[in-house]
Amino acid sequence: MKSILLKLDDKLFSETEELIKAENISRLSYIKRAIDQYNKWQKKKMLEAQMAREVELLKQVNPDRDLIRDFETASLTDLQKHLDE
Repeated sequence: MKSILLKLDDKLFSETEELIKAENISRLSYIKRAIDQYNKWQKKKMLEAQMAREVELLKQVNPDRDLIRDFETASLTDLQKHLDE
């Protein structure tokens, strides 16, 4: 396991402390959860961007409007399942 040194400005530290007390969890648990959630959010954004690029490629190669519509409206919930695995 790796350790890090984290410096926060006073306002962010105070807000975090309030939330930690309200949740009744340790500071370390709170920060680990926050990083985990942010990582998942970033991965989702990357997948969305990748899907958008692939839809554009599909438009160039295959003019099938139904197929393109399916890709454009694909559920990110299904993609999220892959992130959670």
